Amino acid sequence: MAMAEAVFAQDPVIQEPTVPDPAAAEEPIEEVVVLGRFKAAATDIVSERLESDVPVDLLDAALISRVGDSNVASALRRVPGVTLVQDQFVYVRGLGERYSSTQLNGSVIPSPDLTRNVLPLNIFPAEIIDALSVTKGYSPDLPAAFGGGNINIRTKAIPEDAQFSVSLNTGWNSEHSNDGFSYAGGDDDNIGEDDGTRALPQEILSGIEQFRGSFSPNNIQRLARQSGSPISIADAQLQNRTLATSLNRNLDLSDKSLPADFEGEVTGGYRWFLGDDWDLGFLALADYSNKWRNRQRTFRRVTEPEQTFANANRTINQVTVTGGLNVGLNFLDDHEISVLGLFLRNTEDEATVAESCTLGQFNDCETTNNRERIQDTRFEQRDLEVLQVSGEHALNEDTFDEFPFLNFLRGLEGASGSWFYTESTAETDLPNETRVKFVEDLDPTTGQPVASRVRAVNNAAEFRFGELTDDVENYGGQITVPFAGSSWDLELSGGGMYTRKGRSYRQTIMGLGPSVNNPAFNNDIASGSISDVFSDSNLTNPAYGYELFVGIGQFGTESYAAGQITEAGFGKFDLMLGDAWRFSGGARWENFKQLSVPIDYLEFDGPRIPLTADEIENSTITTDEWYPALSATYIRPDFWAPEFQFRASWSETATRPDIREISSSVYIDPLTEARVIGNPNLKPAALTNFDLRAEWFWDADNFTVSAFYKDIEDPIETIQGGATEDNIVFNFINADSAEVYGIEFEGLKGLGFLSNNGWTDAFYVAGNATFSDSEVVIPATAGGNITNRTRALTQQSPWVANVQLGYDSFDGRHGATLVYNAFGERIFFAGINGVGDAFEQPFHSLDFVYTFFPSDLWTIKLRFQNILDQTTRIDQQDAQGNNVRVIEQTVGTSFLLDVKWGF
Repeated sequence: MAMAEAVFAQDPVIQEPTVPDPAAAEEPIEEVVVLGRFKAAATDIVSERLESDVPVDLLDAALISRVGDSNVASALRRVPGVTLVQDQFVYVRGLGERYSSTQLNGSVIPSPDLTRNVLPLNIFPAEIIDALSVTKGYSPDLPAAFGGGNINIRTKAIPEDAQFSVSLNTGWNSEHSNDGFSYAGGDDDNIGEDDGTRALPQEILSGIEQFRGSFSPNNIQRLARQSGSPISIADAQLQNRTLATSLNRNLDLSDKSLPADFEGEVTGGYRWFLGDDWDLGFLALADYSNKWRNRQRTFRRVTEPEQTFANANRTINQVTVTGGLNVGLNFLDDHEISVLGLFLRNTEDEATVAESCTLGQFNDCETTNNRERIQDTRFEQRDLEVLQVSGEHALNEDTFDEFPFLNFLRGLEGASGSWFYTESTAETDLPNETRVKFVEDLDPTTGQPVASRVRAVNNAAEFRFGELTDDVENYGGQITVPFAGSSWDLELSGGGMYTRKGRSYRQTIMGLGPSVNNPAFNNDIASGSISDVFSDSNLTNPAYGYELFVGIGQFGTESYAAGQITEAGFGKFDLMLGDAWRFSGGARWENFKQLSVPIDYLEFDGPRIPLTADEIENSTITTDEWYPALSATYIRPDFWAPEFQFRASWSETATRPDIREISSSVYIDPLTEARVIGNPNLKPAALTNFDLRAEWFWDADNFTVSAFYKDIEDPIETIQGGATEDNIVFNFINADSAEVYGIEFEGLKGLGFLSNNGWTDAFYVAGNATFSDSEVVIPATAGGNITNRTRALTQQSPWVANVQLGYDSFDGRHGATLVYNAFGERIFFAGINGVGDAFEQPFHSLDFVYTFFPSDLWTIKLRFQNILDQTTRIDQQDAQGNNVRVIEQTVGTSFLLDVKWGF
């Protein structure tokens, strides 16, 4: 603690400059550190960094507000060595999201993401955050699933005094225009919830049971005959088509001029003092956001980009709803019990129209004068509910005075303990994700469409329904006991944690269409609207040959169930020798069990789990390991700066396969639209970590340089497997080995030295940069004809940069920040068959935030995001070395206005 007190002996406050009194020139002058409102926030978190026994980076609420980030994922881009992937997952030090763990107030929580069991961090709004900590050096009190780092999201605590605020936000994006899309949804879409309009009809669920997983007319007729009530094939076909009429087919798109963004937030809290020893408080928050965005996305096949491509226009409506209540009870300042209830909803409603030359006869649009048009709708509702009870306790003098019967513990005075219990549930509902396929006739001169019709194929319309539930029970605690000598201080701590996780996903896929190339269909109704083409009367008309299929997946089962149990215990020491040396370390034991099995809910004649007992046994992951760690810190004041410390740490950790990665079921990657298939034979990867960090701290400035090296045995990598004509397939393997290493720089510097009259005292610059490299070796036995078996790790960036130029007015009423973030090109997925790896190109994000405080109660903020109008771009080289842009998507430039009143 002495280190932090030395650096922050003077509380950073805002002070107006005063004119010196000549008469006081002979009097001693006291030096005062003057920091702006936001620069003070940047220094407040340094004390926690100083006191940590391992390397850690932090962002607090004030700094997040300063740069204008709206959620946890965006904010973490500002941390050294952290990059953002798909706007929701973070990569720490070049290692994928599976190599980093995320906790909420120290607890493990589930993921509502369909494609991963790691947490998508964009679902956490910035409004609930007190601080974000990224621990880059492993400590035994952290989960052993540690590669790049551990991210802990710390929610806001109970206020010291009465607190209330209301804020309203609006905004606009350059992709807003009159060419957006909309379709008929439900009455509750504005709160991010489907009212049942899109839900899987009960008639379909009953039909699956009645017809034993198959809607084919032949099967319906066979079952009727077996039941003793034979029917004709025509009657069986009519029953099939009648089932189809229960589906929601009101899918016609209409043009929409996108409205401005809207967000509203209310927070309130209070603390009651109940006598001299007790106090009770609460903090409540409610937040609602509704945003519309247009996105343009282009796909190209690297082997024939001019002939095989798709141009998609997407309109996305994102609704977020957040509710939180934190209640805390304190006694004697030594004991605190808190209860946190948190509800997060993040819903995306998407409509897409894609024009493509990708399938079969449409591979050459210029020759055939035809192209395919695909219309998609997708409504994905993600909910997360958390109930957390926690406590912190200390054995200090006040506790012994209040409870004399505890005097037998006086020998442990100063000891402390903490505990928590968390139950959380993540649910994702994907009702009626649809796709309808059209053929467009093109004018041979202009290449523009002159006519459009629904394709006469048996899956002209596809309907996909998905439900995900992820439950986690997590509890644990630890005790710390201090000891002291004449020239040393020692803390011994130990504790344990238990985590139980259950995850299930059920998906039902159906296809609906006429008989292939039905002439009556093509001549009579194919050119109509979707609601007309698939109307009840047309569906039941035998002339068009409609048939409903269930379970049309071609790559395997789509549903699965999984479970995971982790039991852990740890012991740790923290030794301070004099004022110069600090040593800490210990070991963590973890017993880990995980199983994921595919489920075929359409199977009625055999086992629904299509695995033998041996296959289930072989796909079970069980580990029982110890994970040691050791760190040393050398402290030397006045070494270039008033405070200096040098850290070195070593540890052994693990990373385990994602639940989805070990299941042989299939899912769709939302960005690439590739089919992704798990590998039941994956095994955990083992990591050895080395870290060095030197830190210098002045009154308000600081500078840090860090170096790291990680050796990985059996790393888990994504590779491109086989593919059909219109689908890429990804799967997972254990590579032989990998290593990643790099260096990080971070600093904060006031610019007052640039002027003699002090006007540049209002400015500062802060930033960080990471330079790293990696190598992974993929064995020759790995599936697929991989082009480069020795290459960089997927999503590892050779460099990452963050720079902030800040201004704080002397009167404390104005603040401005120019924020730049960028990363070097990184492998998005590995190439096969002589084709090069696909690289995501650098994204240069430039944002500007201006904040005005007209009074102590009002705050007005202007935000400009992605000023350079950068796009997401993925390039890949073909077998001849030609560079092809295989994916490109617009993001747009945003302008946002926030107005807040509060005390």
